[in-house]
Amino acid sequence: MDSPALIEGSLSERITKRDRERKSTIERRKEERQSLAVESEQSSYFKDTFYSSSKKIKDTLDDAPNAPTSALPGIFDKTNKDIQLLKNYLSQSKMFLKVYDIRKAQENLQLLESEASDLEMKLLPKKKFGFKNRRVVKKATDKSHDMTDGLKDLKISEGIVNGSGKQNHKLSSKYGDSACMLLGKVDEQLVLDAENVNKNDVLISDLIRCTVRIYGTPSTLHMVNLKQCTILVGPVTSSVFVHDCSECVFAFACQQLRLHSSTDCTIYLHVTSRSIIEDCTRIRIAPYNWTYDDQANHFNLAGLDPKINNWNCVDDFNWLSNEKHSPNWSVLEPESRVKSWD
Repeated sequence: MDSPALIEGSLSERITKRDRERKSTIERRKEERQSLAVESEQSSYFKDTFYSSSKKIKDTLDDAPNAPTSALPGIFDKTNKDIQLLKNYLSQSKMFLKVYDIRKAQENLQLLESEASDLEMKLLPKKKFGFKNRRVVKKATDKSHDMTDGLKDLKISEGIVNGSGKQNHKLSSKYGDSACMLLGKVDEQLVLDAENVNKNDVLISDLIRCTVRIYGTPSTLHMVNLKQCTILVGPVTSSVFVHDCSECVFAFACQQLRLHSSTDCTIYLHVTSRSIIEDCTRIRIAPYNWTYDDQANHFNLAGLDPKINNWNCVDDFNWLSNEKHSPNWSVLEPESRVKSWD
């Protein structure tokens, strides 16, 4: 039998151990309460700051129709910069915000951005130009097909946009008469420059084994039904939408990415919010590394901060588990990444 001294010693050790565990639990709960209090305070401060700033932007837009025409460019330039500041503020605050609060703030920003864009188009309509068929002098070694001339205000009926009249009318209704479109190309190298794409929507659709380089700041970028293509794009002011693409390589910078129904694609990405994928498989993500002359100015024009890149923050709408990584996307290993795009 155990001696009384041994039993007494064991009991004392158990009591001491339980007391330590109790104190540890109390301390942990205290820290958790303090952490929750700090997060709640941060969240409350964010909401007050974010939505009061949003209201000021909304008030500025409401007053814009009454402002002199000469003042409108400055008003819209400041409004776009203020919206971008709010985007950056939201991006930096996501670590302590709830998913619901993040989505509500993003929706608010999208509404502001849409209203600002629509109002600017209404109050400062772009002057329309006809298609210009200018001759471009090329080096003998340059085999690329230059698509830059006359695309800035290209009519949908122009020969550069392929497809039937009915299809083009449908696209025109959806993306706008001034949208820059590349449709139905096979085995071609295409280039768009800043003069043609800045602040314009760009649609790239139905391309096979093509390489497209876009130097500038599109307002939005839509890519639909691309196969075995390489698409290199400068900073996009707002969103990039990708649908039904396969075996493609993309490189672009943007505020937000929406990737749908695509497979076996690699994306070199700079994005200031969290990306969203849906119905996608075998997606590989790497940080944006395409560079070209004047790119820094294009980042500034697009209102994107080169220092804020959430390239590996991806929400998969087909994978709801927080405990396991989605099998539908992965980070591309550094040794497999493109080192030079030339």
